[in-house]
Amino acid sequence: MGKYLATVRTLVEEKRTAKQLAFDEAVAQVRETLCMMQPDALTDLDTVVAEHHEQVKQALKLSEQSTSFTRDEMARGWYTPRKVVGGVWDGLSTRMSDGNLAGAVASIDASSGAIVAHLAEPMVADDKRRGLVIGNVQSGKTANYAAVIAKALDEGYKLIIVLAGIHSNLRQQTQRRLERDLGTQVDSAKWHRLTSADGDIGKADIKNAAAISSTSRRTLAVVKKNTRRLENLRDFLKAVDPGTIKNTPILIIDDESDQATPDASAAGASEPTGINQRMREIWSLVNNGTYVGYTATPFANVFMDPASDSELYPADFLSVMPTPDSYFGAERLFGLADAATDVPDVIRYIGDDELPHLAPPRGKGTPFSPEVTESLATAIRWFIIAAAVRRTRGQGSKHSTMLIHTTHRVEPHFQIRDAVDQFIGPLAQSALDGDVSEFYDVFHEEMNRAAELYTGDGPAPTWPTVKLEIPNVLRTLKIAVDNSSAEAGERLDYLGESPQTVIVIGGGTLSRGLTLEGLFVSFFTRTSNAYDTLLQMGRWFGYRAGYEDLQRVWVSPGLDSDYRFLASVEADLRIEIDRMTAAGQIPRQIGLRIKRHPGRLEITSKNKMKHTERVEVDFEGYRLQTTVFDVSDAEELSASASDVSAFLTSIMGQLHHDQSAHSSGPRLFQDVSSELVLSFLGDFRVHDRYSKLIEDAAVWTRSKLPDTPWNVVLASGSSQEQFSVGGLSVRTVNRSPLAERGGKPRSTDVDIRALMSAGDLVADLRILDLVPPPESGQVTNRMQMALRSSREGAAGRGLLVLYPISRNSPVADSKTRQPMSKVLGDINPELIAPGAPPIFGIALVTPFDVDGVVQNKGEYVAVRPPHSGGDDEFVEDTPVDDELDYSGGDR
Repeated sequence: MGKYLATVRTLVEEKRTAKQLAFDEAVAQVRETLCMMQPDALTDLDTVVAEHHEQVKQALKLSEQSTSFTRDEMARGWYTPRKVVGGVWDGLSTRMSDGNLAGAVASIDASSGAIVAHLAEPMVADDKRRGLVIGNVQSGKTANYAAVIAKALDEGYKLIIVLAGIHSNLRQQTQRRLERDLGTQVDSAKWHRLTSADGDIGKADIKNAAAISSTSRRTLAVVKKNTRRLENLRDFLKAVDPGTIKNTPILIIDDESDQATPDASAAGASEPTGINQRMREIWSLVNNGTYVGYTATPFANVFMDPASDSELYPADFLSVMPTPDSYFGAERLFGLADAATDVPDVIRYIGDDELPHLAPPRGKGTPFSPEVTESLATAIRWFIIAAAVRRTRGQGSKHSTMLIHTTHRVEPHFQIRDAVDQFIGPLAQSALDGDVSEFYDVFHEEMNRAAELYTGDGPAPTWPTVKLEIPNVLRTLKIAVDNSSAEAGERLDYLGESPQTVIVIGGGTLSRGLTLEGLFVSFFTRTSNAYDTLLQMGRWFGYRAGYEDLQRVWVSPGLDSDYRFLASVEADLRIEIDRMTAAGQIPRQIGLRIKRHPGRLEITSKNKMKHTERVEVDFEGYRLQTTVFDVSDAEELSASASDVSAFLTSIMGQLHHDQSAHSSGPRLFQDVSSELVLSFLGDFRVHDRYSKLIEDAAVWTRSKLPDTPWNVVLASGSSQEQFSVGGLSVRTVNRSPLAERGGKPRSTDVDIRALMSAGDLVADLRILDLVPPPESGQVTNRMQMALRSSREGAAGRGLLVLYPISRNSPVADSKTRQPMSKVLGDINPELIAPGAPPIFGIALVTPFDVDGVVQNKGEYVAVRPPHSGGDDEFVEDTPVDDELDYSGGDR
């Protein structure tokens, strides 16, 4: 097989999925790149083309034999993206271009067009499709599905049903937004609005069913997911003349589709839950049309019963909305970025001792007297300061919002509101009297801690200018409670001409769908044991153009690590979908796997997982890097360095022969036995957070792939210090630790955030000159893992990289890091004694099963579609690190 075949395959797949290109277009772009950079890989590209043509032939044979896929294959390609002059998309894109979405129109156009291509072709009898679009929390899903609706209407869809969550305020917000975006009032003669901002679908609307029979009118219904409202919608569709319904293409958009839509009845129950049953009944009345769920947390959706044609399992397509660089999500906010890039210093911590004063104890009727604790006081002061900063930047006409979210219980929200009101009262009075000294310390502590995020123009805010605006903020500041018991005047309301500066306190209604305009301060203590609930509660995710540097998130202990884990789950899911799409598969053929948390977190409620299967934890190609070090014991650190020396001495005979004369640079030890590597890992001292993971990976490898060898690399950096063993010397690597945050006393844990550099996943193959240099931009993380698992690359070998970290690692210009020597010296002066060995970090990639000898792989959770071909249909995958910029190994 060709030397570059695996790399070329991956390049073509990435072009197809990332840029949504046809196969021939992707090949053309890859061919152009190879002609300039790697001409001898063109033969391998021809092989990839030939393989694709053979796959197409096989697919056509399958179509002839299987009615399960024939209709979908025949209908592919019906939609050609276009703009109908004077059409709905033409009007919407113009409005977007004239508003806040001007910079995103091209992206929305491309992503929505790809989704429309998956819809059932209008006016084709019995063409019905079900799909799911996965976005990010607060990432612009409404704009995307508004574009999908507009384009579908231009192609002949006539009835649009939008299921807008389970809360009335979200339904009203969605109704107003869609009426504005689709131009229902501007061009009212062409529209029949079955619902309005003030009224959901009712019994009286059923008698108007004949309204959709008009060939010139489009019908829009925005309906709350409520059993009674859905019954009304069902009865409306039943009342439509059968001939009319047959000629009415229907598009159902299910916003927040993982909420209430999936059947949550107990296993073995005779009936599904009420909302699920009503939605099945509605779907059964559609003759020609598409159901599209939209959610940022698709776990419950992909766990629906795939064997039921009446269920809304996304059998026909999955689509992932792109994540723009300007989006702030869990991965960016909670520090999963490259160690060479500063982690945004926006996360603050709430002390354990404060929690009893912020959230009520368990049990109804238990007395609760909330207080504005130290961290909440700081958060409120910062919000007022940041709102004042926005005014100095000319953003006074924009909404500014702070969220306080500590409990799902309703009554405490009002108590917390009163406590906040009592706290702000004296501040406001003093400010109006000309005294804003209460804000001085917080301004100077917080103002520039995330300054690098700001994308606007103008000088940095100064205290003299900001303090003049603080009284103006306090004059307009409101405190709102948004929950099911709040009166209209108490709730959050962005309507009206005046911009809102508001602190909103709430629970359930604020954790699903509802957009908090101008949100940049969140105070968050509420916790959950479910992936989907935790992600949806993160209302701070989203876009912050012009005030990126002002955002702050206060969280209770442990929530930050939960969100880091969930970011890896999201990344895994998106990669699985990419691979499924690239392979030409659809969800009815393959069940998507969701990675299980090793501790307390559940994926979603147990009743929504009753159709899933569980398998053991899969450590094939598992990646781990130690980024946190317990430096409380100086002798243990030295002992760890001695263990590394002993291990390297024992494998010195396997040193790559071309390296013996090198005076520096990384060293490769080839084909080290699995038992030697695993014994070393069992003895090597790591932080407690890694010990169980390494132990589990070792147990799996011993059991499944005991005979697969490993390559061991001793990394080298550019430090002037050296580490020597057995006559070999390498330079130590520099890794500067994060500074302690929030004024907390320094612990004995040192966190460097990331250990590996870009290209390190194939560090052994780079030494052997089997991969292009990382500067070429061709070696992404996904490609590196493909090389590790391919015969052309590492042939499945495991990889262990040993990093000798300098105790004198310096720090460049950074607000979030400190020199290693200062951090170690503050903890214990013995740690920086002359002659102390480097601190060792390790990174590993466990072996791949290239020979297919492993029978059971992975503890993931998934459903098994009836059309799947068995275990081999499950795409095996592993967590993906962020792509790092390889520079030789230093920070």
